[in-house]
Amino acid sequence: MAALTFSLRTTRNHPLILGKGGFGRQLADWLAEDGWGNAVFLDDNAPDCAGKLRDFADPALLKPGRPAFVALGDNELRVTLLQKLAAAGYDTPVYISDAASVSPSAVLEPGCVVLPQAYVGAGAHLGAGCIVNGGAIVDHDAVLGRGAHVAPGGIVKAGAEVAPFAKVDSGEVVRSPWDHT
Repeated sequence: MAALTFSLRTTRNHPLILGKGGFGRQLADWLAEDGWGNAVFLDDNAPDCAGKLRDFADPALLKPGRPAFVALGDNELRVTLLQKLAAAGYDTPVYISDAASVSPSAVLEPGCVVLPQAYVGAGAHLGAGCIVNGGAIVDHDAVLGRGAHVAPGGIVKAGAEVAPFAKVDSGEVVRSPWDHT
């Protein structure tokens, strides 16, 4: 079974999303479509947010069991903020789009996001805060280090490893260790 991190106290109401750029807005759309309710955003630059990124500890935002996601392209910052959110008392669940395919034996650590049309195979392991974007493939027994991002159409072949905080770009293929071509 995929290691999902919904605790018994997790609610699916009004998730907090750090980052209101394109990825954050897309994530909010998918969360709403999947029944999570309307997201509240924190962002240092975007309009119409509840505050800045650092405002996650504001008592008006911090509610027991509130899910929080980090939708930033800076892979290291995404993991750092996930750790701070968890320490502050937020839940940092895994989000798997209803339109994605994830093997029950895959392990997804807290804060991972798997978007529509993505595939995560049997025995794959995704470290905390990974993004598997739309149409990306993480084949069986592949390992993504924490904060790794597989962009739309990126492929991580069977048994391959992606370093922490690395990005597999669109159209890029990370080959299996036994694949010499």
